[in-house]
Amino acid sequence: KNKEYAIIGSTAGTHIFDISDPSNSYEAFFIEGEVPDAQIIHRDYHDYNGYLYMVADEGFESKLRIVNMNYLPDSVSVVYNSNEFFKRAHNIFIDTSTAKMYACGTDYTFMDIFSLANPIEPNYIMTYDDLDDLPVSDGYVHDVYVKNDTAYLNAGNAGLFIVDFSLNNPQIIASLTQYPNKGYNHSG
Repeated sequence: KNKEYAIIGSTAGTHIFDISDPSNSYEAFFIEGEVPDAQIIHRDYHDYNGYLYMVADEGFESKLRIVNMNYLPDSVSVVYNSNEFFKRAHNIFIDTSTAKMYACGTDYTFMDIFSLANPIEPNYIMTYDDLDDLPVSDGYVHDVYVKNDTAYLNAGNAGLFIVDFSLNNPQIIASLTQYPNKGYNHSG
């Protein structure tokens, strides 16, 4: 409908701004956070097939939430709100070529993978914890980028790992773990 939207997280929840006319931008919708509290300072989002996937990293009552955005500019609605798979996640990424969502730094694991074949009913595929032999602070997958089942895992102090998820048994195909002035591999 020739509209453009920006999505911004705050401690209160999720703000959807209509930025179609940048000089006249306005908040079109607000979705209160599961935990609308100053405690929640990190929210992460990805969109896929007209749905917005939302997670938060803090709090014990956060959930994976899916919002139907197919009816913008008229309405948005939460169509999935569950802690079935995790209560919190640091980051998510959706590989649109394979309809898979990767959830990093959940409350239970380093990274979980879900099928989005049905966009409003995620289906758990697997937990990836092959970095488990590293110290917890180093093996943590902080952020991920995935395209065609090839994942680039930013694993904090452990470095960068490239993993092929096209197989039943994912394989590390490359890594960058030692380099000058190495710090915390935060995102990439």
